[in-house]
Amino acid sequence: MVNLSHHLLTDFRLSNPGCGIVDLKAYCRGFQYVHETIKMLLQKPEPILLAKIFRKLTSLGRIHSTQPYP
Repeated sequence: MVNLSHHLLTDFRLSNPGCGIVDLKAYCRGFQYVHETIKMLLQKPEPILLAKIFRKLTSLGRIHSTQPYP
């Protein structure tokens, strides 16, 4: 598990510099919550709204904040 988390963290840091394992865990947990919630909806949200939802919910519980959208 250590090798897998190290590999995932290396990839995660390309778009989120300075993040740690807690940030990666929060991102993965948030991603799973959003994915399961989207499956329950009758209509899938538009891509722009969906991206904002993913960004907001995957940042919950993180120690290092994400960069805001330009």
